[in-house]
Amino acid sequence: MHTKTEDRGGGNSIATVLATLGTATLVALFYFQFPIEWVVVAWAALLVVLFGMALVLKQQVFLYQGIVLTLLVFARALAHNLFGSGYFVERDWQGRYFVLGSALALLLASLFFAFPLRERFRSSPAPEGIFRVLTFFARRPEQLQFFVAIILLTLMLALKMRLGLITVAWGVEGVLIMLFALAVKERSFRLTGLALLLLCVGKVVVMDVWGLQPRDRYITFIIVGAALLFVSYLYSRYRDAIRQLL
Repeated sequence: MHTKTEDRGGGNSIATVLATLGTATLVALFYFQFPIEWVVVAWAALLVVLFGMALVLKQQVFLYQGIVLTLLVFARALAHNLFGSGYFVERDWQGRYFVLGSALALLLASLFFAFPLRERFRSSPAPEGIFRVLTFFARRPEQLQFFVAIILLTLMLALKMRLGLITVAWGVEGVLIMLFALAVKERSFRLTGLALLLLCVGKVVVMDVWGLQPRDRYITFIIVGAALLFVSYLYSRYRDAIRQLL
């Protein structure tokens, strides 16, 4: 009986190593086979598959791999797609911004698997070393997927949009986050949307009111004011639902 238990543990260890090597091979293959700006999209697609496999096959190793790949996507997007050489010059939606937008859509799509996964492995024991960090994210994987996507989106809008419309873009983003937070009933998402709207108000008072052209100033005031009024309506309309998130 003791021998069978050891074999079973050894088999699980071997399966974990093989699964990790297989994923690492795909990550390396995508890096060398895809055009350099599309690597982040290929990795984002792979992490969605890993999250799906973790849910369907009930194997935590695929969730760990998806979390690591999410962090790689975040680092790659920052280092290359956003702040790479010459990336402050081009400000249209072609090329790198369309590419990064596709990766962000895939990150948000992984939330479809991340929400049920947070209940699946929440009671798993915390291992030692680096796996302790992975387990921390594995217990609430939707938080990592959401905030990585939102941070990248916010930075992308700041780099892409014309100076006078950055606040407008952030205001619209904040409203969409609030709507999404109410739909999924997630308090941290709601607070993020609210914080982004407050950031817009602060930016209007400190920077936009003094530095923008009259037309951009009027557009910013109108959009941000309308966003705040709409969020105020949401708070009054869904007061009971919001209280349940507190």
